Amino acid sequence: MKKDDESDDEMEELKHKYQHHHGTMRHDIEKEEKSDVEWTEEECPMSMQSGRRRAKNKKNNTTAKRISDSSNASTSSSKRSASSSSSKNAPKSRKKWKKEADEETEEDPMDQVYCIACHQGKDEDLLLLCDISGCNNGRHTYCCDPVLDEVPEGEWRCPKCIETEDAKIGLDWGFYDADTEYNLNSFTDFANTWKCEYFGVNDPSDVSCDTVEKEFWRNVISQERTVAVKYGADLITSRVGSGFPRKEDRHSGSDCKLKQQYAHHAWNLNNMPVLRESVLSHFNTGISGMMVPWVYVGMCFSTFCWHTEDHWTYSVNYNHFGERKIWYGVGGDDAEKFEDALRKLAPGLTGRQRDLFHHMTTAANPALLRSMGVPIYSVHQNAGEFVITFPRAYHAGYNEGLNFAEAVNFAPIDWLAKGRECVHSYSSVRRYLVFSHDELVFKMVESMDKLGLSMSLATYEEVKLIKEKQKKQRQAIARLGINQKEHVIFEKIPDEQRSCRFCKTTFFMSGISCKHKKMTCVEHYGHLCKTCVPKDCKYQYRHEISYLEHLCEEFGKRTVDYSGWKEESEEMLETKGKPGLERIEQFIDEAKQNKYPQTDQVSKLMGIRQTAKGAIEKANQLLFKKVRTRTKTRCQRADTRTDAEGVRALIEQMQAMDCNLAFIIDKLERWMENVDSWRIKAREAISHESAHSKESFDKLIEEGDEFDIKMVEIDELKKVIQMKEWVVRAQEVTSWTVTADMEKDPEYEYKTRWTCSDILSLIRDGSRTPTETTSQLTAKLQIMLREANIRESEATEFMKKPSLDTLQDTWNNVRKSDWFSDSNIDTLRTEIVMVMKIKTLIDAAIPSLSKLDLHSQLLQLTESEITLANILEILRTCEQSICLNGSTSHLALNEAADKIKSFTERMSKLFKPINAYHNLFEILSERDDLTPLAEGQVIPLYYQGGPIEPSGEWHQMAEFDSLEQMLQHQTSLREMQTRIFEKVHTFNRTRGIDACSCLGTAKIHPSEPTLTCMLCESQFHVKCCEWSTFLQRLPQGCFLCVRCLRGRRPVIDDVTAALNGAPSGCLEINLVRNLIQKARSITQNLMDGANKRASGEPQGEIICKRALSEWLSCEILNMNGLPKAIELIKEFYADYLQKQSSASLALQHSLVSSTPAYSLFDPKISTKRKRNSASHREFSSKRTKKRSIQHSSPKQYFDEDEAKFKLCQARNCLKPYGDALNWVMCEAGCKNWYHVVCVGFTLKEVERMHEFRCTSCLDHADSPSSSASFD
Repeated sequence: MKKDDESDDEMEELKHKYQHHHGTMRHDIEKEEKSDVEWTEEECPMSMQSGRRRAKNKKNNTTAKRISDSSNASTSSSKRSASSSSSKNAPKSRKKWKKEADEETEEDPMDQVYCIACHQGKDEDLLLLCDISGCNNGRHTYCCDPVLDEVPEGEWRCPKCIETEDAKIGLDWGFYDADTEYNLNSFTDFANTWKCEYFGVNDPSDVSCDTVEKEFWRNVISQERTVAVKYGADLITSRVGSGFPRKEDRHSGSDCKLKQQYAHHAWNLNNMPVLRESVLSHFNTGISGMMVPWVYVGMCFSTFCWHTEDHWTYSVNYNHFGERKIWYGVGGDDAEKFEDALRKLAPGLTGRQRDLFHHMTTAANPALLRSMGVPIYSVHQNAGEFVITFPRAYHAGYNEGLNFAEAVNFAPIDWLAKGRECVHSYSSVRRYLVFSHDELVFKMVESMDKLGLSMSLATYEEVKLIKEKQKKQRQAIARLGINQKEHVIFEKIPDEQRSCRFCKTTFFMSGISCKHKKMTCVEHYGHLCKTCVPKDCKYQYRHEISYLEHLCEEFGKRTVDYSGWKEESEEMLETKGKPGLERIEQFIDEAKQNKYPQTDQVSKLMGIRQTAKGAIEKANQLLFKKVRTRTKTRCQRADTRTDAEGVRALIEQMQAMDCNLAFIIDKLERWMENVDSWRIKAREAISHESAHSKESFDKLIEEGDEFDIKMVEIDELKKVIQMKEWVVRAQEVTSWTVTADMEKDPEYEYKTRWTCSDILSLIRDGSRTPTETTSQLTAKLQIMLREANIRESEATEFMKKPSLDTLQDTWNNVRKSDWFSDSNIDTLRTEIVMVMKIKTLIDAAIPSLSKLDLHSQLLQLTESEITLANILEILRTCEQSICLNGSTSHLALNEAADKIKSFTERMSKLFKPINAYHNLFEILSERDDLTPLAEGQVIPLYYQGGPIEPSGEWHQMAEFDSLEQMLQHQTSLREMQTRIFEKVHTFNRTRGIDACSCLGTAKIHPSEPTLTCMLCESQFHVKCCEWSTFLQRLPQGCFLCVRCLRGRRPVIDDVTAALNGAPSGCLEINLVRNLIQKARSITQNLMDGANKRASGEPQGEIICKRALSEWLSCEILNMNGLPKAIELIKEFYADYLQKQSSASLALQHSLVSSTPAYSLFDPKISTKRKRNSASHREFSSKRTKKRSIQHSSPKQYFDEDEAKFKLCQARNCLKPYGDALNWVMCEAGCKNWYHVVCVGFTLKEVERMHEFRCTSCLDHADSPSSSASFD
C-alpha cells in the first residue's frame, strides 16, 4: 500500500520499474510471435555491456563477454531488463494461470498454485504464475511490491527467478571487476602473451591492424564465440601516478629541468582542466575523471562503448606508449541522429532505460550506423598522439594491443552554452548531475575581476539567462500561491540532499520543498507531494533578483570599456604619421590589463608590435653582436645568416612598417656604410695577395666576421689563407733533411711524420688552385712520395728476415725517407731506436764496453760487472726487439738472469730469517744507519718477508755504477763504524727502554725483564724480541737486536757453496764475496787480537775487544773464530751474561710470531725508510727555530763562492760517511759548519735550539750565559 505522502507520480515510477523488471510490453510480444529470426537479425548488431542480448540456446547461455579490471559492472536494473529479453519462449497470453498441454487431464493444475506471499490460492483471476519453465511460484497482484493495479501484459517472472537470471547475466555478459591484481610489467606480459596465443604468432607486432579490427567486430556480433580480455580502466592518477610529470612531484635526475618544464606545460593533462581559460578551473576541488586524469592500460580487444562525456565537456586522451587505439566518433551536431538510430535498433532497451545513452554499455557496429545515415568518423591514435572529443560527440573504440593512455576533461569558454543544454537533457532522462551548472557560473562570478573579456562575455550571457529564468519562476510561484520564501546557501548542502526528486537536477538557484522535506525544481512542482497544499510548501532561493540585475550591470561595464579602447586604437592607426612603437605597446598593455578578448584589433596591434620587434631584434643582432653564429660546430655548418642584400631588404621592410622605426633605421644605414668600406678593402687585398701575409688576411677576416653577415669576400679570403697554409705544410715536408745523429734526439720517435694519404691529400689540394709555387711544390712532393714507397719496399724485405747484421745497412737507406710513415718503415724505425736503447743501457751499466759494437757487448755482457736490475732492464728491452728477441745473445742474457735469480733465492734462504725486516742488500752490506742513530733519529723498519722478488732484494744496487764504487762504499761504511759506534752507545744508554722496537709504548709491567744488545747497548722488552738460532751458538745471556743481527748468520762454507754457478761479474755476487772476505779477515783479526792480548801488548785488550765487536757484527759465521769468540765473550761480558741470563732464557722459549708486525720502532710512519732527500735547501736571512739545520752538503749555501766553504770544524770530527748527513751552522759569528753527530747534541735538540754556538765561540764569550739555548 502506498503511504499518504507518496504522490501518484511516485507510484507510476515504481510501477514502471516493476514492469521493467517483471514483464514485457505487448507490442514486443506480438513482434516476437511473428518471427524469432527477424528479432535476432534486428538485435544482433547490438551488444550490451551488461548482457542485454538474447541467448541463442537457453541451455547453453555462454556468450561473448568482455571483462574489465577497473570498470564497474552495470546496474542491477540493466541486468533485470536483460533477463526479461533473453528468453526465447513465446509469450503465453493475458491469462492468469498456466494451460496444460494435455487438456484431457481431469485434475486442475491451478489447484496446486498458491501465492508465495500470503500462502493462499484465492482470487485466481488476480493470481500471477511465473513464466519460467519448471517454476510454479505465484503471487497476487495486490501482494506484489509495489501493488499492481492490473495484470501485466506479456511474461511475468517471480523475484526468485529474476535473481537467478541476474546472476547468470552478471557472469556471462559485459564488464566486471576482476580479482587478479597486476602491475604494469606483469600486465604487459599477460597482454602480449594473450595476443600472441590468440592469433598464433610469435610477436604481437606480427598481427596486422586490419586483422585485429575484423576479428574484434566478428567477436562483438557473434553469439557463439566467448572471448574474455582485461582492461585496466579508470585508474585515478592520484593513486597510481600520472604518465606526465606533476607540479607536486619531486623531480630529480639529469633531466629534472625538462621534467619541471613539462610539469608546467599547458598540454600536460594534469594542467589542462585548470588552465586560466578553462571553466573547470573555478572549482576548488578536483573531480575524479573530469579534472583529475584517469589512466587506461589496454590490451587487444579491450573496448570502450558508445558514450558522451559527463556534462558534454571536451575530453583529451594521450597515448603514452604501446599499440594503436582505434576511435569511432559521431559529431555533436549528429548526436540526435545517433540516438534515433539506436532507438530503432533496440527499441525495447532504450524505452526501459531512459539514460541509456549516458552509460558506456552499448556497442554498435559503425558500418550499421553509417548505413542508417549516421556520419561516423574514425581516428587511429598512435603512441605520442592526442585525441580530443568535442561536446556531445559520441565515441567508442577498442585497443589493438597493449597500450598506456591517460585522459581528462576540460571546458573552454564556448562549452558554457553546451553545458546548460546538457543540464536540460539530463533532466529529461532524470540523470544526476556531476556538478551544478549554475553553481559553476557563480563561482566564475566570484572571480569577476580576474576573468578575461571573452570569459566575462560568456559569463554575462549565462547570468542574464539565469536572471530571466528566475524572474519567470517567481511569477509562477506567485500563481501557484506559494507564499513562504527562504534564503538558502545551497552550496553548503551535499549534492545528494539538494536534487529534484523527479528530474534529479541539483539545486543552486532555487527549489520548492514541502513539509515532508521533499524537494523539486519549480518546473516539476506537480511531482512534489500528493498531500501537501501550496501553503505547506516553501520556495527556497539563493540570490535576490536585484543582485542578479546588479551583476548584469557590472559585466556590461566591462564590454563598454573595450569599445572605447577599440575606437581610440583605430583612430591612432588611421591618423597621418606613423605612431611610435611605445604608443602601440601602451594600447596592448591596456588590453592585457583589462583582459580584453583576442579580437581582430588586438591581433592587428600585436602583429604590428611582433613584426617591429622582430625587425629591431635582427637589427640589434647586427649592430650590437648579441648573437654570434660563427662558432664552427657541427650544428652550425648550415649558414643561415643574412647577407648585405638581406640587410638592405630589412631596412626597406622597417621603412614600410605601420610604426615609426627611424631611430634604428639610421643606425643600420651607417652600419651598412662600414660594411661596404670593408668589402672594398677586402677585394683590394685579394687582388694583391702576394703582398700580404697570412696574419694580415686573418686580421681582415676577423674584421669581416664582426659584421656577422654572409659576404663572398670572406670566403675568397679564406681560400687565399687555405692556399698559404697549404704552402706552409708542403714546404714543411719538402724542407725535411737527414742529419747525422737524428736518432739520438730524445723526441725522435715522436716527431711529426706524414703518411701516403697525407701526401696525396696535399698533392690533391695543391692541384685545385694551380700556381707556379704550388706546381713546383706538388712536383717535389710526388718525387718524395715515389722515393718513400721504394724505401717502404726495402723495409718490407728486411722484415721478412730481420737480422742485427743487416739492420744498420738497411736503415742507412731507409732513413733518407724518415719523414715518411708507413707500417714497415715505422717498425724498422722502432727497431733501430730499440737497438740504440739497448746499447745505451749497456754503455751506462758497463762503461768499459762502450767502445764495442752491440753484438760484441752482448757476448761479453754476462761476464762483466753488472747488476741484476741492469740485466733485467736490458733483457726486457731485448724482448721488444725484432732482431734480438730469441737470438743467441738474448738467450744467454736470459740464462744469466735466471742464474742471478736462482742465486738470490739461495741467498734469501741462507740469510733472511722467517720474520725479516731487511732485504738481502741491507743484510749483506755494511750498516748505513749508524750516523742517523747517533744523531738520535728514530728509523722505522718494515716487514720484508713474504714472497721473494729478486729485483726488490737488490734495489739499492742501482746507486753504484761499478764494482769499484760499490766496494769503496762498503769500505767507507766499515771504517766509519768504529768511530760512530761509541756515539750510538751513548745515545742508547740515555734512552733506556725507549730504544725498544715499541719505543717504550708497550703496556708491560716495569718488573718484567729486559734485554740489552751487546753491540749497540739498546734495551728491549723480551716480548718485543724474537729468538735467533745464531744466539744458540753464543754463551747463555747473549742478545743482539734486530738492527745488529739482521740475518740468520749462515756458515761461511754454505755461503761459498751457494756461489757456485752464479755469473762472476754481477755486483750482487761480488757483494757476497766481499762479505766472505770480510768474515775471514775479521776472524783473523780476532785471533791476532787475542794473541796480542795474551802476550801482554799495551793495546792488546782494546784491539781484542774491537775485533770481537767486528766479529759479532759480521753477517757470515766463520766457525774458525767461534771458540775464541765464546771464550772472549765469557771473559769480557761476564757480568752482562749473568744479568741477562734469565731474560735470555725466557726469549729462547718464546714462540715465533705467526703474524709479524708491519713495522718496528715507529708504527705511525707508513713510508719506507730511505736516505734523506737533499731538497730542503732553503735558507732565509731571518733566524728561525730550524734555520741552522742543513740536510745535505753546506756547499750549496755558498752558491758560487765555494772557496769560502770549509769541512766540519769540530775538534774531533767523526768523519761520518753518507750522502744525507745533517749539518748545523754556528750563529754566534764564526758561521762555521759542523756535523750534527760531531757537536754532542741530537738532531731534535739542535732543531729546538734558538741558536747554535760552537765551542770556539763559547770559549771567547764574555759570560757563560751565551751558551746554546732552547725554546
